Amino acid sequence: MIKKNFLLLSLTSFVYLSFFLGYFLQENSAGGGAIDFNHITNNILLFKQNNFLGIDWSKYESTSLPIYYLIIKILNISNFFTIGLFNMFISLSIVLIFFKILSNISRKYSLKTDSVVLFSISSLPLLSPYFRTSTFWMLEENIGYLFMLSSILFWTRKKTYMNIFLCIIFSSLAFYSRQSYAFICIIIFFSLIDFKKIFSYKNYYISFVFFFTLFPSIYFFFEWQGLIPPYAATDRSISFRFVNLLIIFSISLFYLIPFFVIEEKSIIKDFFKKNYKMLVLIFIFFSLFFFNEIQLDDDYYKFKLGGGIIYKLVFHLNFLFENFLLKKVIFLILSYIGLILIVYFSLKTFELKLFFLIFILIFSNANIIFQEYFDPMIFFLVIIFYKMNDLRCNLINLYLILFCYNLTLLISNLVYYNILISL
Repeated sequence: MIKKNFLLLSLTSFVYLSFFLGYFLQENSAGGGAIDFNHITNNILLFKQNNFLGIDWSKYESTSLPIYYLIIKILNISNFFTIGLFNMFISLSIVLIFFKILSNISRKYSLKTDSVVLFSISSLPLLSPYFRTSTFWMLEENIGYLFMLSSILFWTRKKTYMNIFLCIIFSSLAFYSRQSYAFICIIIFFSLIDFKKIFSYKNYYISFVFFFTLFPSIYFFFEWQGLIPPYAATDRSISFRFVNLLIIFSISLFYLIPFFVIEEKSIIKDFFKKNYKMLVLIFIFFSLFFFNEIQLDDDYYKFKLGGGIIYKLVFHLNFLFENFLLKKVIFLILSYIGLILIVYFSLKTFELKLFFLIFILIFSNANIIFQEYFDPMIFFLVIIFYKMNDLRCNLINLYLILFCYNLTLLISNLVYYNILISL
């Protein structure tokens, strides 16, 4: 065990070293850091120079609710260096809270997991190119993870009225950081409500606190005349797109593969043995239905916007294969495998079922889907709501697989955005 702990601590030290080095070098491993920073700068100055009620929302360059900028304004952080340190504090706090969540779950199920293992797993988000870029370029995303995980932290504790209150408060704050975090509010609500005693005081309390904390969001939607700000509404209109389902499935495939690989082989074999006929039949209908949804004039293909790493590998790296018809077939197969994995993991826990259902409903209506919407979101939720409860899971092996997987993604992103994209 001592040798394993030494290995884990060595790899985790490397993770932190690379993270701080990336901060000083202004690493841009997600590709859009510099561009998004211009929007962030505009928004910070917009809030700094105006009274909140006097803000011209047509000049607000974001799709998200503005709690990030409100906090910066309230704290009166006056320069970008300090804001950068504030973002670094947020990111490191996320790791600490994630560690506390894993420790709470370990105690709850009497897993007796070594703290070194839990700390190593909780540090893995620091390898995520999207988590890193959000930290280094002062972007909005990480504060949402802070509030989401803070909510889950109190959810893992004894369900006292104070813990319930704080759980709801932080889930609502997550929603105020980005509308897509509505899923955590819904998960928390349904996991706290006592369906056996619908008219109990506890249920009234939960419902009232949620209503009280979420009601102010109506102000923003009224001012914006929609669910997203006017600036974003001009080029990111909300409308259902079937191709988005394929993008969601393919990106989910990328993040669920390492968790699927470590599943017990007998369980996987049993799953496919019971369902293979139905899976083949569904694939036929899936292919017929979605085949014509992938087009040359689509924004994902035409402008190379978003789509996720699998879409980019299939459609944009022509040295792999050039025939567009072949690309479509390969992408359909990979997207379908992603759908299978979503169903597989959704069947494991109620929380993951709600998460994937709500996420699909939200992002199927997006104009463009970016991989950053899923990373490290899926990583957090699959570990918290499933893998920590899976007594068959070897957490050390899980860490090693996820370490190699995330490090490969980070290196690939650095190569793609700094070398390949300019070719």
